[in-house]
Amino acid sequence: MSEEEVQLKIIILGEGRVGKTEILSKYFLKKFNEDQKSTIIPSFFEMTKEYQGKKVILKFWDTAGQEQFNAINTMYYQNAVGALLVYDVTIFETFEKVKDWVHTLKEAVGNDITMVIAGNNIDLANKNMIDKNQEKIDAFCAQQNCKHFYISSRKGTNLNELFESLISSVLKKVIGSNGVGVQKKGKILQTKSKKGKGCV
Repeated sequence: MSEEEVQLKIIILGEGRVGKTEILSKYFLKKFNEDQKSTIIPSFFEMTKEYQGKKVILKFWDTAGQEQFNAINTMYYQNAVGALLVYDVTIFETFEKVKDWVHTLKEAVGNDITMVIAGNNIDLANKNMIDKNQEKIDAFCAQQNCKHFYISSRKGTNLNELFESLISSVLKKVIGSNGVGVQKKGKILQTKSKKGKGCV
């Protein structure tokens, strides 16, 4: 009997230069590149988990952040089951843009997608920057029913907590206790046997 393998796609969204690539690099490679250029083509990192007796491959896709949000190819969103939306806490306008990303994301894949919002560069922010916008951030996250984390891609602050929360939420929603879940707008994951091939 072949071992079932499940592949799940999680996408990273946010304005250019908010630190999406640096977050992935710091978490997966334990490296931070101060001179990281804007990503111009999508790339991904992956990890393998065992969950509910299944081998789960999680693929985290980084996008071309320098593009306008509505210019991203729809293939980027296809089959996504989770999303990390990133903004820069020192530039509040990038949080306002998160609302556009959420709208576009839900239009593409449906309302059931698991989302987490992260405010990056907390190490560069002062208390006033955080306090004056906290009410708006809390209200939006409550409206979208998603968690929020303050993080630093330089220092690695709260990155483990962020990814653990996102991964746990995705696994519970998609696989849960009843096997593979179903999303309204198309297939949300792919399965394959141990000897087969598949992609997300």
